[in-house]
Amino acid sequence: MKEKVLKKQSKVSMQDVANAAGVSRSTVSFVLNDLAKVRRISADVSLRVKEAAEKMNYQVDQVARSLRTGQSRIIALLVADISDYFFATVAYHCQEYAESRGYTLFIINTGEKQYRLREIFNLLKTRKVDGIIMVPIANIEEGVIEKLNPGIPMVYIDRYFDTLHTGRVRINNYEVSTMATQLLIGKGCRRTGLITYNESLRHMKDRNNGYLDTIRKSDLFDDSLLCAVEYINYRNTISDFLAKKMRSATPLEGIFITTGGLSQVVIRCLVNMDVKIQSDIQVIGFDRMDAAVGVSVPYVKQPVKDLCEKALNILIESIILHSDGSMTDYVLPASIVTDSFFSPFN
Repeated sequence: MKEKVLKKQSKVSMQDVANAAGVSRSTVSFVLNDLAKVRRISADVSLRVKEAAEKMNYQVDQVARSLRTGQSRIIALLVADISDYFFATVAYHCQEYAESRGYTLFIINTGEKQYRLREIFNLLKTRKVDGIIMVPIANIEEGVIEKLNPGIPMVYIDRYFDTLHTGRVRINNYEVSTMATQLLIGKGCRRTGLITYNESLRHMKDRNNGYLDTIRKSDLFDDSLLCAVEYINYRNTISDFLAKKMRSATPLEGIFITTGGLSQVVIRCLVNMDVKIQSDIQVIGFDRMDAAVGVSVPYVKQPVKDLCEKALNILIESIILHSDGSMTDYVLPASIVTDSFFSPFN
């Protein structure tokens, strides 16, 4: 009995997909690399290419692509503190979206340590990463990061500098901080304080100035209601500030907090002092708070998923097209929301 010989199916190439879809090979490349809009390829053509690729079970040969293009399909994400809720969320969305675009994501925690940057950039150069999404280190001087970066395309996310040397994606920090302060004043808070970081980066300056300008316009400015802390060992400073202000003859009536990490600390301090939040004092924080306080606390909600996707789109476009995205400054609107009561134990 003769054995039936199975013919090995040849691997589907990009040209095969192009022939099936009736387009050029370059059009297939642009569509499958999510550059259809950039190259002004119509939605009908894009759909035809994707359907042909799916029907033919086309698989990208990553090794061949890397050899041909000189690209590793690896992107690095540098965050300040991966244990922080906001940065952990950034890492999650960046990884999900990078993978959907066919990239592997390296996540590196800088720990706000400037001395580590040279070593980190050398590592990324050795690993031949294609691009970097970076949260700049606190209080670093402008231009230092660009000098250390060995020519790898980079986009800043969340934090940024006064001068636009590197592409950045951010929220409307000044406007949303103004809104938060106005909301507190509108609730009747004449003595509204600010708890923030002593920070030179632009994002924190904008948040602080949104508060300061609004308070001054309302003729309610009092510098004794300001608490600016450093990035380390600030819990006692905040606790002492709140204890002093809440026990005074003219206690704080409202408080705006400029980051998620600080918001968590402030909420816990107030709870420990038996201060009734949203009764004894009105609070607006940054990012959703996981402290169970029994009431809903308004907060600035950042569009984290959109921030991550936009940053990656700008970076990937720069990588593929070898373009300079350094002048891109994309601002997404944040909002002030009040969720239903949230407990981490639910």
